[in-house]
Amino acid sequence: MKILFLCLVALFFTGLAKSEYSISVLTELPGVGLEIRNLNLQSDAFEIDEQGIEDFMMEKMEEYDIRLLSAIELDVMPGQPYLEVVVDIAHAQGPSHLYTVELELRELAQLQRPKSSVVVVALSTWERKTLGVANRPAAIYDAIDRLLRLFSDELKDMNS
Repeated sequence: MKILFLCLVALFFTGLAKSEYSISVLTELPGVGLEIRNLNLQSDAFEIDEQGIEDFMMEKMEEYDIRLLSAIELDVMPGQPYLEVVVDIAHAQGPSHLYTVELELRELAQLQRPKSSVVVVALSTWERKTLGVANRPAAIYDAIDRLLRLFSDELKDMNS
């Protein structure tokens, strides 16, 4: 148990170090797509699934004025920006669960290689993480809400 907790704390501080990006990448960003990465649930106690998270995020994105691009708009948008959310939940002790929630803005970028070969990869251009202990699924949704609000605030700051 102590080892798992120490690993999560180390992961958290590693994430903080990685997340010091310039928010200028949000300048003139008209909207984003949305992708929910497969959930890593190591407990059956929480009734959380990808569809529930997607529905919640779409509702919150509308509330925070984060424009959700349609599939057609996303295909023609330079970089094809999309928000990706990753949720990991592990049972700790009793009703307590450890969780991490990561929200990333990912965009396609071309890497130039010798001999005119080009590689296109999705890079994280904005990223924030949170971790905590939860006794109920609502705590996970609250963490997603905080990260979306942070993204929205930074997006508005860069485009006002």
